[in-house]
Amino acid sequence: MTPRAPAPGIPELTGLRSSKPSWYAEYRQTAEHLHRALDQLEHVASVLSATGEGAQALCRAVVDATAGQLAVPWVVLALADGALPLARPRLLGRGPAGHPVDEVGALPQVVARPVAAALSAGSTDAWQTPEGAVVVPLVVDGDPVGALVACGGPRRTVGPADLAILRIVANQSAVALHADHLLARSESLRRQTERLYAEAEQRARDLAERHRQLAEAEHALDVAAQREAVDAERHRIARELHDSVAQHVLSAGMTIEWCRPEVAHHPEVHERLGHAKALTREAVERLRGAIHALSVAEHEVPGPGLPGLLDRVPVTPGLAVAVRVEGRPRTLPPDVEQALFRIASECLSNTARHAGAARATVRLGYRPDGLRLSVADDGTGDPETLRRALRAAARRDDGYHRGLVNIDSRCREIGAALRFTRARLGGVRVEVRLPLPPEDAGG
Repeated sequence: MTPRAPAPGIPELTGLRSSKPSWYAEYRQTAEHLHRALDQLEHVASVLSATGEGAQALCRAVVDATAGQLAVPWVVLALADGALPLARPRLLGRGPAGHPVDEVGALPQVVARPVAAALSAGSTDAWQTPEGAVVVPLVVDGDPVGALVACGGPRRTVGPADLAILRIVANQSAVALHADHLLARSESLRRQTERLYAEAEQRARDLAERHRQLAEAEHALDVAAQREAVDAERHRIARELHDSVAQHVLSAGMTIEWCRPEVAHHPEVHERLGHAKALTREAVERLRGAIHALSVAEHEVPGPGLPGLLDRVPVTPGLAVAVRVEGRPRTLPPDVEQALFRIASECLSNTARHAGAARATVRLGYRPDGLRLSVADDGTGDPETLRRALRAAARRDDGYHRGLVNIDSRCREIGAALRFTRARLGGVRVEVRLPLPPEDAGG
């Protein structure tokens, strides 16, 4: 750093030269005042040059300039309690030999007393205590916020010019501390705003999640209400079938059985009545199966695992059913489990009634990309015949092949593919392929 050139003297500023300055007492007094004014302006300049370096550097420059201006060992600049709470430094001083001080406890009592008195005075005018301490308040918007205190040197009266200079530098430090307080407050408000914004975003996410949960709860309640209504209707229909239709069919069978001996001498009539009796017996069995299916509520149906299939599917005499589960079972949505159970039940029912089979195998294959349900038998059915029957039933709804239509409809509802192939047992193999997402993607 280039040394600063010494300030020009009075002769250089005024152009006056005198070989006998002692002859002019007034000249000597004026020269001393001017020299002192130049020194004071130097102190002001040194303080102002530190303004751009921040409040800490500016307050240090004020303290150093005051110590040099008044030639005192102790100078303290302090803020009052509660004033500019975010400004720093709160206290800055220097002791003998320029030793820095930054807390009240490091001040001797002879300095701490005038500092405490200056901070509690509440005055905006500079003054000098009887002990010789010089006090200059720090003023912001007409209110005192602290004080600049100089003491400890030889007791002398400080002139108006010195006080004016000290007021200038003190107010400069007050402005810097006020700016530091506003800057810190602005930063605090910014952090608080960011925190509040983050909290608002979190609350918005929480509200969205609660709204989603509420919507799911409402949907679940709607589904439960619909299921309850459907179950009530199913039970009503089951009761009607049991109490009226089934009884009428049984009565018709009993009447046919009563009439058969009466026409024993008419072989053709006797044979037709026997056929009618067999039809009524089959109708009763179908009614019982329908009543059983209607009596079991949809939401009570277990998944298509081994226990559920064995417990819920009616076993027809003469048909041996084996269930095989392959892979690691996965939890499926209730509607999917219900659909798969109904499909397996319908397939076994069709096998028992139409295929003339003695054995049937139900397989559940759990794979990484999906599930396969198959029902195979050793009966006399033909896959191509089933495919043609399903196509014909899709074109016209005449009540025939309703079981195949129901199986196909349930497969479409859950997004599964339906296939009819030849089984290794010799009969028909009905296969349902249901794609599933990977287990880790489903959470």
